[in-house]
Amino acid sequence: MRSRQLAVATLVTLVATLSGTAVAAAKAPPATVSGGWAATASMSVARSSPTATRLNDGRVLVVGGEGVVDRDSTAELYIPSTRTWTSAGTLSEAHSLHIAVRLLDGRVLVAGGGAYGAAAELYDPATNRWTSTGSMNIGRISFTATLLLDGRVLVVGGNSLQGLQASAELYDPATGRWTLTGSLRTPRRDHTATLLGDGTVLVAGGANSAGWPRNAELFDPVRGRWSRAGTTTTGREHASAMLLGNGRVLLAAGGNPSALLSAELYDPSSRTWSPTGSLTGFHGGPAVLLQDGRVLVAAGGVGDVYSPAIGTWAATGPMVFPYANAAGALLPNGQVLYAGGRRVVNCSPYVCDTPVADAELFTP
Repeated sequence: MRSRQLAVATLVTLVATLSGTAVAAAKAPPATVSGGWAATASMSVARSSPTATRLNDGRVLVVGGEGVVDRDSTAELYIPSTRTWTSAGTLSEAHSLHIAVRLLDGRVLVAGGGAYGAAAELYDPATNRWTSTGSMNIGRISFTATLLLDGRVLVVGGNSLQGLQASAELYDPATGRWTLTGSLRTPRRDHTATLLGDGTVLVAGGANSAGWPRNAELFDPVRGRWSRAGTTTTGREHASAMLLGNGRVLLAAGGNPSALLSAELYDPSSRTWSPTGSLTGFHGGPAVLLQDGRVLVAAGGVGDVYSPAIGTWAATGPMVFPYANAAGALLPNGQVLYAGGRRVVNCSPYVCDTPVADAELFTP
């Protein structure tokens, strides 16, 4: 964990250097968008890299993450109408670098993370309780989970005690069981996974022992097989991905130097990738689809909004809290909640090691 935190500190320094160069070379200030950031109530627990899942009733479930001492086993709910937090109970396992997916019946599946755990649990919003469900076949961290059209959940890749994974498995809520399915052509961690309109899943980016793979892959849930999905313009680890209203997929930023300010689009009809507008600054946080079809990406104290209609980014202005590794979720009123993370101002290995309980709202 210490090596990962040092890597975060190094990345922040690199970002500051590159961002400064980009600003100096610019001929005009970047475009900005209306709206802005405002603080909201803080969580009861400081968390870095938690998950945030919007429930059917509009509340947001925040789970786990790295705490001040160790990974956390608690959860809490953000209530948009009162802008307050309340407890969502305690899980049987502590989770960090895990996944959380809202199922078709409204429950939330949480799995993996921590010490390469395979345990999975279900949260029932009606009872505010957690129950154990079947464990994954392979314990994982830094992997992805995608809700399929038929209600099953696909988990892909990640790190495990057995090494970097190309494996994938499916969770069936009807039985509570996991089954292995076809494996990726290329093992990877810290990648993206996006459900496409036809029910297939696009996996792109990430990292492995060879670097940052550029080959993308498509999973067919009917056949349980993977196929090629073109080659990205650059490799991207910890990138932001979002399905747009026009059916294309936006892939933006990433933790490697060549990807920091760039973005690209995937066209499902041709299975090809093409560059799109560059970000105004490095963000690399969770992507959130706004109600008007634009995409918000924010982290480290700044944000960018992508407009698919014109293929350009515009800066949001400064966030209230300059942190990385936060979780984000769209609220019913169109605002976006960002919560948790690690501070990055005057970043050193020690400052970056400090998780926060802060939360804020972006109003488009």
